Amino acid sequence: MTRRLSDAVCVFRIHLARLRAETGPFLIAGIVFPCVMYMFATAVASPGGNGPAPELRIRFLAGSIVFSLSMTAISWLGYLLLENRFTGRLKLFATLPLASSSYVFGIVAFALVQAVLGTTSLLVVARVFGVEPSVAGVGAAARLAAVILLTVLCVSGISVVIAARARSFSEGSLTTDALGAGLVFVAPVYYSTHALPRALQLAAYVLPTTYAADGVRTLLGGGTAVNRELLALSVMTVVTLGVGFRVMRWQEE
Repeated sequence: MTRRLSDAVCVFRIHLARLRAETGPFLIAGIVFPCVMYMFATAVASPGGNGPAPELRIRFLAGSIVFSLSMTAISWLGYLLLENRFTGRLKLFATLPLASSSYVFGIVAFALVQAVLGTTSLLVVARVFGVEPSVAGVGAAARLAAVILLTVLCVSGISVVIAARARSFSEGSLTTDALGAGLVFVAPVYYSTHALPRALQLAAYVLPTTYAADGVRTLLGGGTAVNRELLALSVMTVVTLGVGFRVMRWQEE
């Protein structure tokens, strides 16, 4: 057990070093793009120039946080997983020898650190935009952390599936980029579910970003009733990670 934990820490540190070396792309995907989307949504919602209502500001902030989580845990993390596989680094990990569980836990820990950095930065930047989240106590803060944790785990599972099943690096990279943004734009993240056509309303119920945005928005707005969101994200996390672990090609043929 100690050996596996130590190996997981090593995998985490290797990818953390990559993050430090490539800070620019991470900042663009995890902070800059979500901030731009917040400003865009705010501008569209306030054509008169007076600014949107406080509840809309919270919605847009929650949407930007989920956008950041999706971009980093699908697009950015997916890119690294694809690079590990198609450059031979994954095969090197497998022959160290390194247990597949250590590799997975190291990757998940890296994804969680990305989420903490992105979410914290956006909450700080929100103050600059005049947004004042109101988290109702320690219990609500714990629920917020749980929503973010489950969201990251769920979409990380999607990254693992794509990285394992992609037939080429370019195919996988395009897929992760498309889903990183697509799961936010298709789901009712920046807008109400009622704004979607009926078919897309039904589709939104199977997207993790829908429940992530609802949960984050509720908790940042001072509410605490997120049991439905936590349950849905928990089920989706079990499914995506379960499938991801099953199809992961730890040792390429």
